[in-house]
Amino acid sequence: MDTHPPQTVLLWLDWFQLRPQSIAALAELTLCLVISLYLLSISRKTRDGYLITGLFILHTIYNAVSFFRNSALNTEVYAYTVWVHSIILIVLALYHLLFAYTYRANPFRREMRLVLLVSGVVLLGGLYFHRIGYPWTFPIQLVIAVWIVSVFLRKAIWSIHPPQAEKTAAGSSLPLKKILEELERPTLRDTKAYRVFALWCLLLVLTWLNANLGMFKVIPGWWEQLHHAFYLVLLTWIVINYMSYAEEKTTFLAKLVGLFMCLTLVLLGMLGFLLYGVDNSVAAGEPNKANALRILAYLIPISTVIIVLVFPVFFRSNLLRPLSYVLDGVKRVNAGELKVEVPVEVQDEIGALAQQFNLMTASLRRYAEQMESLVSHRTLELERKSVELETQKGQLQHTLDNLQATQAQLVQAEKMASLGELTAGIAHEIQNPLNFVNNFSELSSELVEDLEKALRTQLQAEKGQEITEILTDLKQNLAKIYQHGLRADAIVKGMLQHSRKSTGHKEPTDINALTEEYMRLSYHGLRAKDKSFNASLNTDFDLNVGKADVVPQDFGRVLLNVLNNAFYAVQQRKLKQPDGYQPQVSVRTQRQGDEVEVRVRDNGPGIPKESASRIFQPFFTTKPTGQGTGLGLSLSYDIITKGHGGKLTFTTEAGQYTEFIISVPVAHTPDAVPVQPPAHTAVPAK
Repeated sequence: MDTHPPQTVLLWLDWFQLRPQSIAALAELTLCLVISLYLLSISRKTRDGYLITGLFILHTIYNAVSFFRNSALNTEVYAYTVWVHSIILIVLALYHLLFAYTYRANPFRREMRLVLLVSGVVLLGGLYFHRIGYPWTFPIQLVIAVWIVSVFLRKAIWSIHPPQAEKTAAGSSLPLKKILEELERPTLRDTKAYRVFALWCLLLVLTWLNANLGMFKVIPGWWEQLHHAFYLVLLTWIVINYMSYAEEKTTFLAKLVGLFMCLTLVLLGMLGFLLYGVDNSVAAGEPNKANALRILAYLIPISTVIIVLVFPVFFRSNLLRPLSYVLDGVKRVNAGELKVEVPVEVQDEIGALAQQFNLMTASLRRYAEQMESLVSHRTLELERKSVELETQKGQLQHTLDNLQATQAQLVQAEKMASLGELTAGIAHEIQNPLNFVNNFSELSSELVEDLEKALRTQLQAEKGQEITEILTDLKQNLAKIYQHGLRADAIVKGMLQHSRKSTGHKEPTDINALTEEYMRLSYHGLRAKDKSFNASLNTDFDLNVGKADVVPQDFGRVLLNVLNNAFYAVQQRKLKQPDGYQPQVSVRTQRQGDEVEVRVRDNGPGIPKESASRIFQPFFTTKPTGQGTGLGLSLSYDIITKGHGGKLTFTTEAGQYTEFIISVPVAHTPDAVPVQPPAHTAVPAK
């Protein structure tokens, strides 16, 4: 009976023959296949996850071709597998470049497109000259591997100092010492990932260097064993790097199983070389070698399946379950439960961890009990201090009452001071019309005497013209007496109105008229104290201001205080600069939407910067001791802001000016008639 297979089957199988190289390639194929299946099973992969999955799928295809290529040595099929092997290597080189540029981030997009284009063209050119025994694409692969190292290093530097990395990409290199300092102890996770991939690429460079030296017969024949050893380590290392720094959720169990599987496949893959070296002559005439290699080929998938199925059960029961007890205990302690003890099932490092955890929870319980005792003691102490604080509170309240009484006295003193200034101004104002009354009374008396004489003369000389002139002058004098008498009456009425206690009742008030009245009262009050003082009074009243809801007495008190300060400021500057300085106070009113503004500006010395922030504080004054209580502006601020819902602000510049701005709401009443004072007028100094 003919036991030989049909001729068609022989055509497909007569070229296949296992060699030590085939066993190494099969181990690499199995490793890549299992890793690819694991990566495909990960759900919700990121872009990096898809990149690494695609990389291992390409390596799986490459190792499948490599397995058949190493098993078809010295056959007609070998040439075809070499060409397919070389094409896949070109695709892998370009994919390695893409992975290096796009992993995590890509700060070199333009450079990536240019490098991929140039590398593709050069690799295809090398493939044109490629031949068995002298693969001219291998030197290009070595250059690409070196370039990938530089990409990961520059990305590591870029992740710490992006501007410097951009300069590096543009062509200005950083000092080597600076690069080493940045890479020595990175703190960022991305930097660590770039660094470990750069180290992985260094092994890739060594792998391609070894392949080039071997293929071009520079080193002895042992280069091939070293090449497969490098490649198995490369596959293991890159997946460890990815799982260590992956953004996806991975399991510690997968890392352990993967590590054992990788180590097992590395040993099985290299076992053929350890037994037979690089033996390309294993044939049917050496059945012992062929059977041994066949057994190794069977052991690779069988050991892989055993590791994948058995090791997870072992690790889960002996490692992960004790760790899960400790993790559950940590969660319960974090939730506030201190009476936690985890079972100690093993006496290794994990058992020691569980024991230390139980000791820690016991220490925490003791500490909690001590804290409860301490809190109880502190509570009693706080209660005692609370009683002491209540006593101190009573003492402070008594002190506060005394301060409030003192403040009330100071407020009364401020009011009396303001009243004194007002009285002086009113007395000065009354003095002028009374002088007119007195003077013209005297003149009228003299004219009456002259009239008597003239009448006597007229009776004698009949001079009617002289009598007429005298009588005309007498009428004019009497008219002036009446005019100034009315003015004195108005001043007295204003004084009586100001002396009344404020009722706090707001009423529509003509702001222009009120401002002009208190401006003159303040100015003449100061002149009553200092006859030599003169100042230019500039007014700019907005005719559309109308009336505003204010308490006239309180608002007038604010105006008087601000104006008194303005006149005092220019007076003091005049005393310091007697020559070349003209005191000037400007008063301006204007309508700003639903508010009325009164601006009082003086060209005095200004408010010092260190005093500006305290100007509205009670008891703070810039006047010499005895000349101010420091309550004027504080009370004015409260009257405007709290009593009228307005604003009192100021601007100043040292040595130039000070301007106070008083803003109050407009009265919305139908009888709000705009006042008609002369706009842009200047009151000359007397």
